[in-house]
Amino acid sequence: MKVMLIDDERLALLRLEKMLGEFPDCKVIGSFSKVEPAITQIGESQPEAVFLDIQMPGLNGLEAAERIRSISPDTMIVYVTAYDEYAVEAFELDATDYLMKPLSRERLRRTIQRLQDRVVAHPPESKEEEELVYHCLGDMLIRKPGGELEFLKWRTTKAKELFAYLLYHRGKVISKNALLELLWPELDERRGLANLQTSINRIRSVWKSTVGDGYISIRYSQYGYILESKRLRIDAEEWERELRRLSPVSIENAREHQQVLDGYRGDFYEEDHYAWAESERQRLKALWLQHGQQLGRFYRSHDMHAEALGVYHQIQKQEPLHEDSYLALMKIYARLNDAESVQKQYEFLTHLLQQEAETEPRPGIVEWFARWKQSSSQTGTIKLTIVP
Repeated sequence: MKVMLIDDERLALLRLEKMLGEFPDCKVIGSFSKVEPAITQIGESQPEAVFLDIQMPGLNGLEAAERIRSISPDTMIVYVTAYDEYAVEAFELDATDYLMKPLSRERLRRTIQRLQDRVVAHPPESKEEEELVYHCLGDMLIRKPGGELEFLKWRTTKAKELFAYLLYHRGKVISKNALLELLWPELDERRGLANLQTSINRIRSVWKSTVGDGYISIRYSQYGYILESKRLRIDAEEWERELRRLSPVSIENAREHQQVLDGYRGDFYEEDHYAWAESERQRLKALWLQHGQQLGRFYRSHDMHAEALGVYHQIQKQEPLHEDSYLALMKIYARLNDAESVQKQYEFLTHLLQQEAETEPRPGIVEWFARWKQSSSQTGTIKLTIVP
């Protein structure tokens, strides 16, 4: 595994390089105290991982990470930071892992193991045949190497949620107490631990009977459990990776943008409503909505009416109370002289908001509709309908 190091503290670089030298499967191919030359080299070398300090003069680590993703999308990023753990939590969504200074050999060992678990161990041409795809956008299911879709047959909802939680936090030790508090808060410790161990065994059994060995492992470590995965792709992560790889939308790549938009099959664990997944659910949905609005505006600015209508109807289906999508649709239909559809969109929004929130459309929408209605009445193009 090829790695590169970036840290403006020379002694910190030397120490990390020396520590990484203790891992035979880890090869440091570059060590930099300045960001710009490092980014140039990353673009040329495409390393599997970069160890990146956060606090640096000029371009800091978080900004540098965005540059790295744009030129080497598959490179994993490990932040090296002196921030306290509360600040680090904010970075975890964007990083493969993080290390706190001063570095610990045991913690570094776990990081290397996590990186190695995520490195594609086989050539690209055999990747689809050997890797498994786990779906957590919408329904929880798997796509086997042969392409067939299958639901994992869980005996209990607790085992199902335990697996989802451990996979989301894979590569990290989750304490038994945290798992008991999450899943069996009503039980005493003895009964809770018995349920936890039974559920761990059920997870192993379900995976072995469905897809065989080699994709996940769960082991006991430091008063808790750690789930590690190999050759397991996760649709939510792949979808976000594809989204971040996109260059700004243009006529040349609009189809690619549309494919990424369509690839969002549903919200994160949509059917299960896990409370611990809510922040990730909202984060991914916000990314999708932002992308959809950008693509919709592009289509509208280029008079691609059919494509724009499709995008905004997608947004409505995914987020029925998203008022901007109704206004955008009304404007498109008005431009197409489809007065009936304009009216229906407004009436549907009004009815839905009254039913769900006992409120009305925001003033800007009401004002736009009133102006359109007056203009349409004067030209004789409006056809009023009645919502029951």
